[in-house]
Amino acid sequence: MQPDVRHSPKEAFEFAANNGFTHVEILMDHPLYSLENLSFAEVIELKWSYDLDLLIHAPATSTNFISISNEMRKASYKEMSKVCYFAEKCGAEVVTFHIGWNPAFINNGNFYFNKSLFDRHNESVLLNEFLPFVKTCPVQLALENTIMIEDGLERALNEIMGKTTLGLTIDVGHYNIRENPFFLKNFDRVVNMHLHDNDGTADQHLALGRGTVDLSKFNLNRYTGFLTIETREEKSIIESRDYLMRVIV
Repeated sequence: MQPDVRHSPKEAFEFAANNGFTHVEILMDHPLYSLENLSFAEVIELKWSYDLDLLIHAPATSTNFISISNEMRKASYKEMSKVCYFAEKCGAEVVTFHIGWNPAFINNGNFYFNKSLFDRHNESVLLNEFLPFVKTCPVQLALENTIMIEDGLERALNEIMGKTTLGLTIDVGHYNIRENPFFLKNFDRVVNMHLHDNDGTADQHLALGRGTVDLSKFNLNRYTGFLTIETREEKSIIESRDYLMRVIV
């Protein structure tokens, strides 16, 4: 589970242990769990004290691996290198990350996005920069489904997965808003799943069963990786846990 957004690290690990969870995934965009405010010594002590596995969600607000800015990408790799170092020191099982985004442009009240403007760039920077980074990363990385993976992004990621152990994280809420076939096509590489619900129009992070997410699409009964409830609020975390226990036989 990801912690309730109101929980301190100690409260998060205590809540997880007291409610039958086997791991905690810390979200590093949250100030209490950021690289600047959390030490790996503190996390190691919490892991050992509560006998829980650790997963990490890398910062998404401060990284963009497909930015057209060289400096932004350099800063992103610097940040991600710190995350990987932290994760290795703490013995984290998986580091989930977002690939980044390409901008759309507002024009006369509409959004204009032409993926052909970025396609060759995306493929090039992933093969020339991200591939060598993944090869040297000491922990299991897992790409989450955020932007659509197709064309140059898909070609690059297929090559990267063929040459590295890069894994995937499927967020079922994101998938409910926009299906991203790349992730189900490569389901054998999924090592983590983010579980929450929505009505199909917005990323609401509701308790499972409160929206239109269809878990039957994801073969949960045959899946052996991590299941991470991502509602970020105590009551809905427990509600989702109970729902999941009824669904998985």
